[in-house]
Amino acid sequence: MSQSANVGAQQRGDIAQRSHRCGIIRAMPASTASDLATFALAKIQPPHPRTDLIERPVLEQALGMALLRSRLTTLVAPAGYGKTAALTRQLRQLPEDCAWAWVSADEDDHLPRFIACLSAALECYDLPWRVSPDALSTLTQGPSGLRAAATELVNALASAEAPRGVIVVDDAHRIADPKVFELLQWMLEWLPAHWSLVIASRIEPPLPLARWRAAGELSEFRQRELSFSEDDVAALLVHAATGAHDAPTVAQLMERTNGWPAGLRLTLAARADTGMAAGRSAALPQRHMFDYLATEVLDGMPKVLRDFLLSCSVLPELTAPRCAQVSGRDDAPALLEEIERRGLFVSVLEADEPTLRLHDLFRDFLEHRLQRERPTELPLLLERAAAFEPDAARAIGHLARAGAWPAATQALLDRGPMLLAAGGVGLDDMLTMLPAEAFDSSPDLHLLKGLSLLMNFRLDAALIALHRASTGFVQAGRPREATASRAYASLTQVSLGMLPAAEAELALLRADELDPSSRALVCYGCIWVAYAHGRGEDAAPLYAEMLEALEKVPVLRAWNQVFFQSRLTGFPGLAPLMERFARSALAITSDTPSRLRAGVYYTRAVTALGAGRIDDASDCLQSADEDCRWLGSPRSVLIESRSVHVLVQALRGDSAASRAMADAAVADMRLNEMLNYRLTHGFETGFTILRAAWVLGEEASIRAANADLQAGVNPAEYPTALDVRRFGQAMIAVLDGHLALAASLLEPLAGEVEWTAYFPATQALVTLADVQVQSGQLDAAAVTLRPWLAAAQRGERLGGALLAGPRAIARLARTDWGSRLTRPEVETLRLLQGIGVAARGEGECTLPLSQQLSLQPAARREDLSGLAGLSQRELEVLRCIAAGDSNKLIARAFDLSPHTVKRHVANILNKLAVNTRGQAAARWRHIDPGTDSRY
Repeated sequence: MSQSANVGAQQRGDIAQRSHRCGIIRAMPASTASDLATFALAKIQPPHPRTDLIERPVLEQALGMALLRSRLTTLVAPAGYGKTAALTRQLRQLPEDCAWAWVSADEDDHLPRFIACLSAALECYDLPWRVSPDALSTLTQGPSGLRAAATELVNALASAEAPRGVIVVDDAHRIADPKVFELLQWMLEWLPAHWSLVIASRIEPPLPLARWRAAGELSEFRQRELSFSEDDVAALLVHAATGAHDAPTVAQLMERTNGWPAGLRLTLAARADTGMAAGRSAALPQRHMFDYLATEVLDGMPKVLRDFLLSCSVLPELTAPRCAQVSGRDDAPALLEEIERRGLFVSVLEADEPTLRLHDLFRDFLEHRLQRERPTELPLLLERAAAFEPDAARAIGHLARAGAWPAATQALLDRGPMLLAAGGVGLDDMLTMLPAEAFDSSPDLHLLKGLSLLMNFRLDAALIALHRASTGFVQAGRPREATASRAYASLTQVSLGMLPAAEAELALLRADELDPSSRALVCYGCIWVAYAHGRGEDAAPLYAEMLEALEKVPVLRAWNQVFFQSRLTGFPGLAPLMERFARSALAITSDTPSRLRAGVYYTRAVTALGAGRIDDASDCLQSADEDCRWLGSPRSVLIESRSVHVLVQALRGDSAASRAMADAAVADMRLNEMLNYRLTHGFETGFTILRAAWVLGEEASIRAANADLQAGVNPAEYPTALDVRRFGQAMIAVLDGHLALAASLLEPLAGEVEWTAYFPATQALVTLADVQVQSGQLDAAAVTLRPWLAAAQRGERLGGALLAGPRAIARLARTDWGSRLTRPEVETLRLLQGIGVAARGEGECTLPLSQQLSLQPAARREDLSGLAGLSQRELEVLRCIAAGDSNKLIARAFDLSPHTVKRHVANILNKLAVNTRGQAAARWRHIDPGTDSRY
């Protein structure tokens, strides 16, 4: 290794040590790298400060002050004005306890990719995320999603322990997705006072700069500030040891380059390498001058180095293995050292292995020269680059440029399942890179596209893609894949309300020989067909068959596809099967948040609601909501969450919370992309809102919700919508005193078998009994109640009865039943009233303990004084936080994933109502003053 290379390596080591002391570790751990395969880690690694940079005290003082004081700093100038170099030098001069994150933008940086880069760049600071960083992109897909994602980012930054933080977005002119700048604008609105944003770009970023300028919170560096002054040029000549650095030479260089840093550096390099005369480029504009000077430099290089640079110009970053792969040269490490020694428009990145990045101007020049001199070689070089590229978007982009569509297709198919499992972020953009012809010959691509569309509730388009996948697999002689595509298509048809077609197809599939995963999916579809028709009694045999198939494939992917189940709770025979499912599902998910685990908790919440255990239902909801939030609140989980919340909050008497959830559900349903889902399922949301208003006794809301429900008739909705609307009409009849009409509407709906979600048959039965009592028909009311009373004395069917509302329950409990009901039956009615009163916080249930045994909430853990609500694992994590352990050390101590630790930290902060890890640690030390702490 050359002496210059040795010096560079030593400086890299010095800066790595200094970064370590500041908590700035740019090299990502292996486990994190695998999780972040959607972008190249080099994008969040700032260039190493160049050893040949001269001091520019005027610029450095102004820029340093801006980074420490301004909310927003912009560096806007054409290429070659040293924006990146100025920033990387200045970052190293910040105080040691200053935090900073770097993102180098690329042309393919859509919003999800940018968010992934930013959150990964902040990884080393152990920010207390309330949402998984990987799920922030999912969060952006909901209503006001950009604001929600910005809020989470800002909250995490506000909780950072560093006294000052800087976020740098370099090469922002490359960003084509306007949503990225919208996100940055929201972040700027709420950015904590100790954080600042820096944007380097060739063009002014599309942000409301005038507002920040007027407020005195914007520092701007443009071409004038970034250009070299005569003093800078003189210092450059001295540093370059070119000989002449007298005033005439400085003036001549200033006249010809106008202080353009790129032109100055290339002029000096060209003089040194070729001895060219200074005046030969005087009349050329900047870009042409760069090409001219770069030609002089390139042609003056040894042929081996010149060819190597041309071949490797297709790479965004240069490492020895990648360059060897692309160029086919075993001496790539030595050649990279020579490139670094020459220092010509190349930056050194802080990475696990020596990594160089060519300046845009120089890389563009090299690629242009490559296409001109060796056009037939470019596609091959791009394919080689793709083969060694972990960044999926870059790899597919390389192959698309090369026109290597079969290879691009295969690369997407190889990485597609992983992207789907991670929420499908960025997958649609990669699919659009491929031409239509690629889909024509690939049913796998149609399946991937269909599943991606299905995750985003674009149901019509998903169904088309899945049908094409099925047809293609049949033609290719791949029956197993064809069956899976047909099963997914049938499930999509169920969601679209195309029940006859779905039912016929699912029946055919179920009769076939199926692998366990496909059988589980088919049975799951059949269950929802039964649900849609109100045939709750058909669910248990299908569920048992689904569960037996799943138990043969205990992997998350298979179980995750059937996670949504809470609306089935209460159907006959399902309770033991659903608990069996829950135990296995929780064992599979372990301590990892997932849609499956959230689904289990929501199902348990509804189960607890059904048994009248409202406190337990709330606890299960809290656990489910923690997972839902951590996952970025995906719409498929939110739909379940909001429905259960609307009812549970109503039973607790919290009108504001119930209404907030109802409004959120309605707003979500009104989104354009939810049209198909709304047509099929809108009546269910309306019915849930109506029932909550009924429990709360809000007459105006009842009438408004029923009017919306009655007006929403459409051909795509499930047959049970007819019974739902009858129920709404019955409620209005009760309000208007038309009791005979109400009874006639309720009688067909009341019974022992539930016919849709959240126990409407039980609610209808108890409401019918109340109507009969109001009509003076006590004998009929006793007959109506008796089957329910037998179940209630076993602790069953209580939640549906509570949904009949406190007025009805109180009336039934106060009625003088005489000999029509036994004393235990009357006490059960009073107990039901007491449960409702306790749930609303209006008193306690005072009946004998013997009458409450089956209705008691599950035993709760004794609270540790001052740390109420924390689980045992959260207490263990808090103890480690108080001892000063990082997330990585905690993960290692308990054999947890880093993201699981982050989730525990977020839960701790939420439950303790604190903002930072340090504040949480202080709370622990108040309980245990003997804790050894570094906070």
